[in-house]
Amino acid sequence: MLEQFFKSQVATVSDSTYCHRITDALTAAGIKCYCKTKNANQRSVFDATRMQAQIGTFGIKPRNITEIFVDKENAELASHIIHTL
Repeated sequence: MLEQFFKSQVATVSDSTYCHRITDALTAAGIKCYCKTKNANQRSVFDATRMQAQIGTFGIKPRNITEIFVDKENAELASHIIHTL
């Protein structure tokens, strides 16, 4: 929630391999990055819990989305590094 004030979002990925490539490249450049993972299939905590309790999962595989944040002063350099990958 406080990411919007102190951090800049530089990427949103759904592939964990690509996420690791990005975080490794940013770390190698000396840029501290923060990751926030969300379940894209879940609308809210209450919907998911109630629905799963009533009907089960029906084989629905969770789809995770990871947002990558950096400090605002490093956002431009981080975007450049990500776009060169």
